[in-house]
Amino acid sequence: MYQPKIQTDAVAFRLASQVDQRTKLVITDVDGTLASFWDYFVPAVRDFLRDVSIRLDIPVAQLAEDIGRVVERRGTHEYPWLLEETGFAWAHFADKPDEFVRDFVKPFWAAMDENRSKYLRPYPQVVETLQELKRLGIKVVALSDAPDYMARIRNKQVFDGLLDAVYALETVEPDKKDVWQPLTLEYGRQRLADLKKSTANLKTQLHVIPKDYEKPCPHGLDLVLRDFGVFPYETIFVGDSLRKDGLVAASRGIRFVWAHYGHQLPAEYEELVHQALKPVTPAPIETQIEAAPFVEAIAARYDELLNHI
Repeated sequence: MYQPKIQTDAVAFRLASQVDQRTKLVITDVDGTLASFWDYFVPAVRDFLRDVSIRLDIPVAQLAEDIGRVVERRGTHEYPWLLEETGFAWAHFADKPDEFVRDFVKPFWAAMDENRSKYLRPYPQVVETLQELKRLGIKVVALSDAPDYMARIRNKQVFDGLLDAVYALETVEPDKKDVWQPLTLEYGRQRLADLKKSTANLKTQLHVIPKDYEKPCPHGLDLVLRDFGVFPYETIFVGDSLRKDGLVAASRGIRFVWAHYGHQLPAEYEELVHQALKPVTPAPIETQIEAAPFVEAIAARYDELLNHI
């Protein structure tokens, strides 16, 4: 059988390992990847639960489950009407919403803001890695499931100017027909307005995307790729959640670096986060994704990302 002779010396090619730069864009998660919001959220909630338990004579476990139901229903731990929508708010303050806001809501968020200012810090080597990526000319975009108002405040405090863009989920106010209507909407509205005003001068552009783009839905990722004009093979995704970050990266064939260091909580947070704040009724089976993403590397520190660009 005739076999044509291939003149390899006349063909210009390079192995992938010989390409100077394969990556044009790094897409990064924020919570559990760049920093841990648990470091300020858990202490604030823990102190609040103890205080309310004493003042209202309600077991801490009952209060935690009550708040946990709101968190699960709204999909965020920093829902602007987190307390106003609880059962204990309606049970004790249905006819005294102003008193509830004054004595419980305002002190709670004040403690949260104070803790965030004190304890929200980037993980080791995060800032240095972002600076190195900038030096290399690689764009870095955060794709977060945090509500946009919290993405604003966290970005301003820690990462502003180091990221090329932040994409975060819209903050949706409850509809008046919502069966879970908060006790009052006024303070939450004002808090959102104040936080937006305080972050009006961000250096990093923030894009607000629809709530139903929450990962592992790929629509937010598609938007980032389109906005920055890159192909999936020119992109690398780094995040701490296999279920969300890993699966959305896999859906577009994007290399994924698992930020394993953010996957596990400190032992002192475990009980509150994974037990106390969890409702008794488990999530429906159909909402639980059983799939395994493709992981290119497991990172013990953020700067290990540089080994794979």
